[in-house]
Amino acid sequence: MRSNMSFVDKIIRMLVAIVISIIVFTKLIVGPVAIGFFIFAYILVLTCFRGRCPFYRLFGINTNRNLNDKARMYEYKRNQTLLKNYLRNYQERYPDMGNIDKQYTRSRA
Repeated sequence: MRSNMSFVDKIIRMLVAIVISIIVFTKLIVGPVAIGFFIFAYILVLTCFRGRCPFYRLFGINTNRNLNDKARMYEYKRNQTLLKNYLRNYQERYPDMGNIDKQYTRSRA
């Protein structure tokens, strides 16, 4: 599976996890709330190292816009244009090819 997090997104997550960890370890927050915050910080660090966020995938968000994605999109659009041009030229060269099904069904009936 491809990464859906950008480098900036990873840094922000890591900084937020560090701040939460400092708050929890200095005991500014205690009890079950501290455990919840610590688990949240752990999830942030885990997704940071994996480079994939399951919530991003669930909502269709992708902050990792690198050159490979742009190149893939360009190649896709280029292939679509080539296919459309090929089909248009084929129809111009052989205009009666679209009527084969109609002719075939008439002769069989």
